[in-house]
Amino acid sequence: MRSPVPAPRGHRPVPGDAGRSAVEAYLRYAVHGDARVGVRLVLDLIDNGVPSGDVIVNLLAAAQNEVGERWLANRWTVAEEHLASGVSQKALDAVAHAIGAPTSTGLIAVACAEGDWHSLPAQMFAEMLRAEGFAVAFLGASTPADHVASFLSRRRPDALAVSCNLAPFFGGVTRLADTAHRYRIPVLAGGRALGREPGRAVRLGADAWAPGIDDAVAVLRGWQQQPPPVRAEPTSFTTAAVRLDVTAAEIAAEALESLCAGYPPMASLDDAGLARTRKDLAHITRFAAAARLVDDQTVLTEMLDWLQAFHANRGVRAAALSVGLNAGLTALAPVIRRTDPGAARLVLGAVRDEPAVTPRGESG
Repeated sequence: MRSPVPAPRGHRPVPGDAGRSAVEAYLRYAVHGDARVGVRLVLDLIDNGVPSGDVIVNLLAAAQNEVGERWLANRWTVAEEHLASGVSQKALDAVAHAIGAPTSTGLIAVACAEGDWHSLPAQMFAEMLRAEGFAVAFLGASTPADHVASFLSRRRPDALAVSCNLAPFFGGVTRLADTAHRYRIPVLAGGRALGREPGRAVRLGADAWAPGIDDAVAVLRGWQQQPPPVRAEPTSFTTAAVRLDVTAAEIAAEALESLCAGYPPMASLDDAGLARTRKDLAHITRFAAAARLVDDQTVLTEMLDWLQAFHANRGVRAAALSVGLNAGLTALAPVIRRTDPGAARLVLGAVRDEPAVTPRGESG
């Protein structure tokens, strides 16, 4: 699954012709891997007085959102997505070089949840913090908790900001939060997978959640003045949900056998189609486990909406897609129930009565 970059709230539109038309112009070059022009475009904006943070939000993050949408809509391939993202990485590096020295004391560490390799949103966030005057240490993608522990013990930052863009990596958020708390360092969490309210982040052990850069800056400045109390005990979860995530591949394989035996359309799938179905069943299982970790069924239902859109945009009829998905959920539930009855209830609760998918770019 691809994860678009959420555009933090509170930034002004880029002035002049650098709104939607600038994003389109940027993407025309980015899809061909032309980093030279992409970098020049962002530097011209900065030279014309547009703040670095606004360039990141309204051009680079907006462009990456569009990249994700075009891939989901089957308008761009993975290769084109990677070309454009590579240009955005180079353009972000250029913006970083244009940001001045920190104006505040202390240090903020920024890391991706362990397992989450979507580092570009976190790096954008780190550079926006730098544009706000913070000293920032960006620790990169899928940062192992023991390596973060070594860094925290040596540098003692004011806070650790954790980014998570896909729900199966919720456990990585908690490992980092528990690691930071051992050193009495508070944790701010954000990212697409953590939703639109603080509940998921707090359940995973974070001390605060921020939907955008302005909120994050307010929290972090407050913590520099008055550090919050942090929990002493590690975050606890139901062990069944953890086991469910670890055994997702095996659960999917068993559910696929049941699906093939009880759902006649499966007989028309070739080996590649069966492999895709098994992969989808494993994804559903992992998202069901993630939903259990944060007690939020929408973690699963949002993923199912995404999955339906993905397949609809690749030619699967909505009615057939809905029936097939319901059959898959029904096959998964009894297998999941043996590990986690609560997760099985979430899966059965996600069965839809009517098809609700329209391919991107169509209506009706």
